[in-house]
Amino acid sequence: MLKDLINKYYDQLSNNDFYVLDYVLSHLDQCATMTINELSKKCATSKSSILRLTQKLGFSGYSEFKFSLKHEVKESMTVDDFFQLSQKDIKLTEKLFHKIDKTPIYRAIDQAETLYGFATGWGQRNALEELSRYLVSCEKTLYIIPAATELNIAISRIKPTDLIIFISLSGDVENIIHELKALSIRQIPTLSITSFKNNHLAELSTYHLYYTTSDLGYHFGVEQKSFIGLQYIIDLLFRGYLNYTIHK
Repeated sequence: MLKDLINKYYDQLSNNDFYVLDYVLSHLDQCATMTINELSKKCATSKSSILRLTQKLGFSGYSEFKFSLKHEVKESMTVDDFFQLSQKDIKLTEKLFHKIDKTPIYRAIDQAETLYGFATGWGQRNALEELSRYLVSCEKTLYIIPAATELNIAISRIKPTDLIIFISLSGDVENIIHELKALSIRQIPTLSITSFKNNHLAELSTYHLYYTTSDLGYHFGVEQKSFIGLQYIIDLLFRGYLNYTIHK
């Protein structure tokens, strides 16, 4: 905690240091994302003075100091903050979902001779299995490809009349870029479901859906991340597909 470091190194700090630290403590959220230039302007002090201050506090430099501030902001979150983040993820995911014309996606799922799925992590794999469970009730089987090696092997058997659903967090999937390009060249339709940002997976996919996810901070030595947006969009996708099949 920054206050603990101030107490520890109190005798080494100057009046100007205390002025900067008072500003940082009063604007912790903003300072956690500021560059050294931005902080120096806010405090009307030089970059070199701020750099020396961070070193007085035991940091190797400003980058480590800023990382510590981000960590402190996440650790200071309350239970109410967590619930608010969940509501934010749900609302924004729903808004993104309704902005996209889903009819081509529903049609692709409905007309696919075979559905395949590939996930890039444990949480994403759970979402894919949930989608598979949903689709069984519509007499659609989703075959989950377990790893990149199997994806590479399966590509030669996948046809343009099939559909592959990819679920990822970041969408930066360097380990399967070659496979994604091969699918695109062979005009095999793909649906990507990723967090809301520009990413390789969305760019290389025929169709895409976005969800939002929040960082919940470091707790018990692990960075916690919410996948409620992903779970919600899987539910929205199935409900929309179910409605499509009923009214087509």
